[in-house]
Amino acid sequence: MKAQHPVEWIDSDSALSQACSGWNEGTSLTIDTEYDSFKRSYGFKALLIQVFDGTTVYIIDPLSGISLQPLWNCIEDENIQKILYSGSEDIALLKAMGCSIRNVFDVQIAATLSNYAARNLGGLIEAETGKTLDKSQQQSDWSKRPLTDAQLSYAANDVIFLPQIANTLTQRVAERGLMPILEVENKSLEDIEERSHLPKLKPYHFRLHSDAFCESLLLLLQWRDRTAKAFDVPPVHIVDLEPLEKALQHKSDFLRSGEFHGFHYKVKKDNRLRKEVEEIVQAYDPTNLERKRERKPRPASYTKEEIDQIIQSKCAPFKQIAVDRYGELTAEYLLRGLKKLVTTPNPDLNDLKPYQQELYTCMKEGNKWPWL
Repeated sequence: MKAQHPVEWIDSDSALSQACSGWNEGTSLTIDTEYDSFKRSYGFKALLIQVFDGTTVYIIDPLSGISLQPLWNCIEDENIQKILYSGSEDIALLKAMGCSIRNVFDVQIAATLSNYAARNLGGLIEAETGKTLDKSQQQSDWSKRPLTDAQLSYAANDVIFLPQIANTLTQRVAERGLMPILEVENKSLEDIEERSHLPKLKPYHFRLHSDAFCESLLLLLQWRDRTAKAFDVPPVHIVDLEPLEKALQHKSDFLRSGEFHGFHYKVKKDNRLRKEVEEIVQAYDPTNLERKRERKPRPASYTKEEIDQIIQSKCAPFKQIAVDRYGELTAEYLLRGLKKLVTTPNPDLNDLKPYQQELYTCMKEGNKWPWL
């Protein structure tokens, strides 16, 4: 479906500055990004940034080398509302690029608090507007230039309909008495951290293997990451995790054969890279079974019978009240994670938001639903 508003391609400093100059206090901006997260290339990088100001869609090309600071100034402005849909990854990406978003409205959260069954943007747009979006470009390569007309229309339509839907859902959330929850959840999005992509081991590695094995495997993962960055490919394209594990588990066979099964063809042809891997494997001592890693004591727990009793007497009745009042989807969102906390002795409640703390206390103590 062709975009219903003008679409401007932004790939120069002057064009971006001119666009941003019109976004002042009281403006509402709808924002979306198209990005690659270690799928086609190395890194978590923005490929497009779409901004809709109510009249025009601006498709900003971050690959053009322009300064994005004028855009960051607007996104960080508390007086300008930013509307997104399921924006956690977009916000993490912006944070990685040096932009800390403020004044966020996430349409997906509002939809969930409205007990909306539409689990994706296309379904929500169709339900609210009757418009069916063409999603054929969803998996297209956004790093190629120039973009096709179909790609530009797809990118624009992802932001055009959200302001209208946001207004409608805000009214519904208010009618349900859940605006304080929506405000708390939207505010918390500002605190999303930049994603860490440093190589790390899986928990099962520490559980099943010696410290020597874990240290050598981490060195191999760090080697893989450096090599992937040099080739600008995702690390899994260099080699998957399993061949690295097997290289250590079958050290003698790996070194004797000289075969690099599962490795990128460029690695197989590069003697320097092969030698780097072989030196890490050679240094691993499989006879060293020492484990110095501190094991956390097993937390206290209720018996299965006690847990079943708590669920039946407290959790289930409390959830049913929420379902009857707000619907299944909203109830699940409001009470997410609380059943586990209620059925755990001395749980850690530090990460709970104030309204979650209140619901936890009511559920645990068998009190009535706290809000009218």
